[in-house]
Amino acid sequence: MMIAVIADDLTGAAEIGGIGLHYGLKVEISRNVNAATTANMLVINTDARSLKEADAIEVTRNVSQQLKALNPDFIFKKIDSVMRGHVIAEINAQCEAMGLSRTIVVPANPTLGRTLVKGHYYINNVPVHQTSFGYDPEFPVEHSHVLTRFKTAAHQMAVQPHHVNLNGKSIVVGEAETHGDLANWADKLKPGTLAAGAAGFFTACMDKLFAAGKSNNSIGDFKLTGPILYISGSTFKPSANLVEKLHAENGPVSYMPELLMQPGNAEETLLNYWANETAGFISQQNKAVMSISVKDDDHNGDNAVHRRTQMALAVKKVFEQVGVRELVIEGGSTAAAIFDALNIDTINPVQELAPGVIRSAVTKPYANLHVTLKPGSYRWSNKVWAF
Repeated sequence: MMIAVIADDLTGAAEIGGIGLHYGLKVEISRNVNAATTANMLVINTDARSLKEADAIEVTRNVSQQLKALNPDFIFKKIDSVMRGHVIAEINAQCEAMGLSRTIVVPANPTLGRTLVKGHYYINNVPVHQTSFGYDPEFPVEHSHVLTRFKTAAHQMAVQPHHVNLNGKSIVVGEAETHGDLANWADKLKPGTLAAGAAGFFTACMDKLFAAGKSNNSIGDFKLTGPILYISGSTFKPSANLVEKLHAENGPVSYMPELLMQPGNAEETLLNYWANETAGFISQQNKAVMSISVKDDDHNGDNAVHRRTQMALAVKKVFEQVGVRELVIEGGSTAAAIFDALNIDTINPVQELAPGVIRSAVTKPYANLHVTLKPGSYRWSNKVWAF
């Protein structure tokens, strides 16, 4: 069986890849469609969430056409669990390219406290726009009501529970309050329908495809060993607080120089200073954290793009100075920028260290490197945060 997934960011692609490991699948995650792949689960990261909408549509359409030529047995569109990004535009592009007439989108993941009830999205029973997602620098969530958020596409959308018959809309957003709701939505998939959503819905679809169930993917007492470089590129409060606490305890935290944080400022001297400080921590303590100190009133898209670009350039300079064996990155857009800087195109998931936190092997150009990717809104686990 061949499974094909299009993901709109890198940590989402890795999360899906980690789920594939539970079913004994050989997983490949790449930016490009490899027609000669030997993997039975191919996950393509388009990084479309970080692109302008027109570019996101184009890359999604091209990848969809290439994947269709592989004739996969099952196709899934991985989106952000709170529907940030160019979700509707990408779904339409994929359906057009693949000749699909309807999409069932189930973004909620009740296991993580993310539910969609009576048209409204909640994080642990709090309306999503009242959480940190309301302050996202590129796609701030301004309303918990899905149809209000996507009012320009409301003519083609319906939001409904699984026990109601599907209407004539081309995009059905499925409400989900429990794990069982996800399974009920998976049962509604028919030929000609695209399955889209978050990791919980993908797992429900895989349970339906593989009736034998999951394999044991326990990692026991595994811990990362150095040299380790952590990259914290998320504005998620718990993560920022964790880094600040480590810094206050004189831990090996290196923050982006303030002068480097503003768009238009990309001095080589500042980049070298930041990279040198980080490399020094790794040489002395076998680990380091590179992070960005972001104030609550300093969130906007231009700043986010500039800072992750500078972060990626600094990481490359660190790699030129010290041998990093474990690279741990928080945040999909940040991870994609670093992969571009390091010329990493393809990774192969090998372990799920925590739900959604996936450790992968890199073959080129760093043969002895493993990369662990964590979505920005997920909490660190003790197996990953080795301090």
